[in-house]
Amino acid sequence: MDIRERILAAMTGGEPDRVPLTVYEFMMPRGYNERRLREQGVGLIVRMPGSRLSHRQVEFIHHEYWENGERRIRRTLRTPVGEVWQTLAPDAAYGSTWIIEHYIKRPQDYRVMEFFVRDAVYRDNLDDIREAQRRIGGDGLVYVRLAKVPIMEMLYYMLGMERFAIDFYENRAEFDSLHAAMLERYEELYQLAAETPVEIILMGDNISHDVIGRARFRDYCLPVYRRLHDVLAGTGKRLAVHMDGKLKGLAPLVADSPVEIVEALTPPPMGDFSVADARVAWPDKALWLNFTSCIHLEPPAVIEAHTRQLLEEAGGKRGFAIGVTEDCQFEVLERSLSVIARVLQEF
Repeated sequence: MDIRERILAAMTGGEPDRVPLTVYEFMMPRGYNERRLREQGVGLIVRMPGSRLSHRQVEFIHHEYWENGERRIRRTLRTPVGEVWQTLAPDAAYGSTWIIEHYIKRPQDYRVMEFFVRDAVYRDNLDDIREAQRRIGGDGLVYVRLAKVPIMEMLYYMLGMERFAIDFYENRAEFDSLHAAMLERYEELYQLAAETPVEIILMGDNISHDVIGRARFRDYCLPVYRRLHDVLAGTGKRLAVHMDGKLKGLAPLVADSPVEIVEALTPPPMGDFSVADARVAWPDKALWLNFTSCIHLEPPAVIEAHTRQLLEEAGGKRGFAIGVTEDCQFEVLERSLSVIARVLQEF
């Protein structure tokens, strides 16, 4: 089996020749050590948007500046009904950014965000997806990564936790109107995703019980998963959701969901739901782990022991893969990936 075949076998209930080991492509700087890891069986994961986005009447303004010796980025959305902005802090270690001020800061900002959502134009991304598949070939897998479900997009990108908590109770009319607009427009995303030439559709929801809560997961996330699953019916595509947080309190709801692949499940000591727990609670779902991030920092013997524990809890190769979905210094990652790959080869 090549790596692509191995991943698909594991995620569709087949019997791979060994447990797949994957890492997001952008986390693997090219060079000798990257080539050596790929020769050990480490697969590259390329996450592609299912559509291309443009806007008719929204102006995007990008402004960079320094504040108290730290670099800041302000992104402003200017619309005919007003403007909103967010502030980002670049992360020097990984090149990513952290949102330190969200778009919605007051009730009237909802009107602007709803205009932004309704103004969007979605077009297919088929050419870019096919080119990514051609480039990666059998060395990994290309899948489509959709936007989070609307409630999670609002929480993570538009509101932040504190504003979300306040407005969910105190500004419910505006909150619900924006959510309804996103549900309506995201139907187009789901239809475009169903037409893409990939085998897995992933929603990058970053689910954690202590953030979203049982009731909101039940009332806002599950209906979207069911809707997308219905749209994908008959296409041969499998539905995956990025669930990298605490999941113990959501386990019964996840069990009853149409989610077929729990991606980025993070075992203890960082998560609160082990592979053994997940195998019992979700016997019909594939598990695509995020290898427990803190273990990357440990000595090789600890990394090996943890890997063997995960394999023992999985109980076999069907419906099981180990991935790396969190940023890590490459000199640390290349050492730990080499240990994990060796253990999987032996297993």
